Parts: sequence; structure tokens; C-alpha cells
Amino acid sequence: MQMLARAKTFVARHERRLTAVAFLFGFLWDSLTLTRIDRLFENLVLAGYLVAAFASIALLHAHGAGRFSRLLPDAGSVRRAFAERGEGLLQFLLPFAFGGLFSGLLIFYSRSGPLITSAPFFLVLGLLFFGNEFFKRHYARFVFQMSVFFAALFSWSALMVPVLLRRMGDDVFLLSGAFALALFALALRLLRRFGRDDLARSRRVLFPVIAMIFFSFNFLYFNNMIPPIPLSLKEIGVYHSVSREGGEAYRLSFEPAPWYALGQATSKIFHRAPDAPAYAWSAVYAPTKLETDIVHRWEYRDETQNEWVTANVVRFPISGGREEGFRGYSVKERLAPGRWRISVETPRGAIIGRFAFTVVAHPLPKALVTEIR
Repeated sequence: MQMLARAKTFVARHERRLTAVAFLFGFLWDSLTLTRIDRLFENLVLAGYLVAAFASIALLHAHGAGRFSRLLPDAGSVRRAFAERGEGLLQFLLPFAFGGLFSGLLIFYSRSGPLITSAPFFLVLGLLFFGNEFFKRHYARFVFQMSVFFAALFSWSALMVPVLLRRMGDDVFLLSGAFALALFALALRLLRRFGRDDLARSRRVLFPVIAMIFFSFNFLYFNNMIPPIPLSLKEIGVYHSVSREGGEAYRLSFEPAPWYALGQATSKIFHRAPDAPAYAWSAVYAPTKLETDIVHRWEYRDETQNEWVTANVVRFPISGGREEGFRGYSVKERLAPGRWRISVETPRGAIIGRFAFTVVAHPLPKALVTEIR
């Protein structure tokens, strides 16, 4: 009993730090274990985090409404002890579940586009670290927790629905939002059993917040500020020649990147011989049986206008399932010296990945490295 009392005192004294540790542990665990969104394990993990987060919110809501102890077996002091310790356990289970959930979502979202497009998720992570401590009253904490839960639910739905339907598009995203709202409405119906009066009081604040989150997600999506999940760019570069070798093999000739450019195959300096074309070669991962189109957009930097100008757009279909991604390439003739970039996009303009390079005129062909992949 003395050891238990010491542990309880330690937890009470370091509650904020331990909550942050639980959140970080959930984040790091997913970073090491999640790989592909179309695998059963990853789906079970994310769904499990959602269930654990909702269960923690529901039981904390029941405790705040004075109904938590009624859910436990009636055994006098045993019930009181479980009620006290159960609340402490839930205070750590909720940030752990949210930490694991958002880290898993962040892993998949950050693979689907430039890191800056995932900035809203970093903001949510920061709010989750500190926001819960600002809401001391029960109903205010409940509104905050349910708002974060809906943001996670919408993010998960937008990731999973395209995988299940095996296609992408505006209609699929709208369906994802409707699915998230339906699940959230079901969650609220379940919560009514734990504290109807408190839930009714929270609605006046909760519903406008949920509406704001819902419309914010739609605004970000239709302005191409959400990564094009579940696609992800595995490889991209600029090459001097690309040709099929039969089957799935490609022969690639390129100027290799310097040793310190980790994860980059081709150099960012492209020495163009007279009238020689350039090839953009990319590998885009998509879940199994998902079929869609992607776009290679060639752009050059107009230094006089200080803006990027589209020089060529090539669209072609891809199909999912290959671990290393679906390979494809496009060709651009007569590249003028200067700054160029190749963007891999969805047909609606969401950026999957991008490669920037500089074209330098060269009188003779450069010595190249040739690989078959």
C-alpha cells in the first residue's frame, strides 16, 4: 500500500510530463511499425487507436458526470479504488491513443506530398500537447477532446475511403466527409448514455466547432492544401535517357547525385548537350488495385517575372499494388538553360512530389551512369 501511495503521489506531481511522454511514446511506436495503408495490420492499428481514444473520452465524460463508478462492479471500497485509479489510467490512455493515431496519420499524409502541406497536422499535434491543460472544467475539456477526435476521424476517413473504393476524386473526398460525420453522430448517441445533460450543454459549443473543422477540411482539400492521399512519391529524378528493356525493367542514364544528397539518384545540375531532350522518371506508390491518373508538369523559372511558368504537361494512368511504386516517365525537348522543376500531381493539381534542377548548356554529352531498374 505504501508503494501504491508513492506511485500515486508521483503521478499527481508529474501528470503533465507523463501525459507528454505517453503522447510521444504513441507517436514513436507508430513511426517504427506503420508502412503501408492497404495492409490489414496498419488498418487495425489505426482503427484500434480510434476506438481507444473514443472509449477514453466516453469514460472520462462518465466520470465527470458522476457515472463512472456505476459502470464498475458494486463491491464497496473496490469500486471506489477502481474509479480513482481508472481515471488516472484514462488520463494517460487518451494522449497515448491520440499520439499513436496522429502519428500514424502524419506518417501516411507526409508521404503523400511536400511536408509543408502537412503543417495543419503539426498544428494539431501541438494543440494536443498543450490544449488539454487549458480546459479545467469538465464540459470544456469534453468539447476539446471531441473536436480533436473528429479531426482524427475525418483524417482517417479521407485516407481509408479511397483505399476501400479503389479510386480517388472529389466525390470520394466528399463521401469521406459524410462517412466521418455519420460515425461522429453515432459516437454522440453512444455518449448520451453516460451523461445526457452534460452533452446537451456542450452541444452549443461543440457543434459550431465541428462544423468549422468540417468546412476547413473541405476548404483545404479543394485548394490543394491536403496531401493527395493515399498516393506517395517513391522516386523522382531527371534523366538523359529512359527506355524499356522488356517486361518491367527500365534502362536509365543519368548524372549521379553527389554522395551527400541522401535518397537522391540524379544530380540537380543537368548538363544539356545541343538538342538533347530530358526525361522525368518517377515512381508513385498507390494501394493495391487503386487506379488513377497522374501528371508530370514541367515548369521553368521566368526570372524577369519572378514566377514559374508551365512548359509542358503529360498525363498518364497508374495502377497500385507495387511496393516500389508505379513507374512512368515524360520527355521534354529543348530545355533552355536556367532553373526548372518537375511536379508530380493529381489531375486536379494536388502535388504528390517535386524535383527542382538547373539546366546548364554543355557542348558535349556528359559521362553518364547507366542502370537497369
